[in-house]
Amino acid sequence: MERSSAKGTLAPEINELSMGMTADFQWAIQEGATMIRLGTAIFGPR
Repeated sequence: MERSSAKGTLAPEINELSMGMTADFQWAIQEGATMIRLGTAIFGPR
């Protein structure tokens, strides 16, 4: 499915898209994520 045709059609009532972590957050933002997880960037590896 092409991104431009799929955007907002699978669940239009959802306002948040959580994806991406420290290693790939920039890609997640480019893909439309509204929430990312940056724990390792902030707290370091565990």
